[in-house]
Amino acid sequence: MDSNITMDSIITTLGQIGVVGPEETAETCKVAVNILYAISEAGAKTAEDALDIIHDYRLQAKQDAALRQKHAVAGKAFLKDGVWHCPDCNGRCKPNHSFCHRCGKKLVWR
Repeated sequence: MDSNITMDSIITTLGQIGVVGPEETAETCKVAVNILYAISEAGAKTAEDALDIIHDYRLQAKQDAALRQKHAVAGKAFLKDGVWHCPDCNGRCKPNHSFCHRCGKKLVWR
C-alpha cells in the first residue's frame, strides 16, 4: 500500500468519481466518502492508519461482547456436593450474591 496517499486525497478522488459517474456509482461514492471522513476524524491520516483504527474497533467490539457476556448476562449458580458454584469458573459462591467473587460472572439464584 502506498504510504504517500492520504485520506484527504482518497476522499477527494472518490468525490470526483461520484460526480462524473452514473447515479449508482455516485451514491456508492457518497457513502464511502462519509465512512472515510468519519475514520479520518478519528485520527487517520493515511489508508494504513484507517486500517489500524478499524482493526482496533474490531478488537474493542470483541472485548466488549466478552465483558457483556460475563458481567451482564446472568448465569444460574448450581449446587454441587452441598456447595454453590459459579457456572463460569466453577468457583464457590455464597448464596444470593449478585456476582461471583472469583471471576465476576453475574449470578442468578431463581
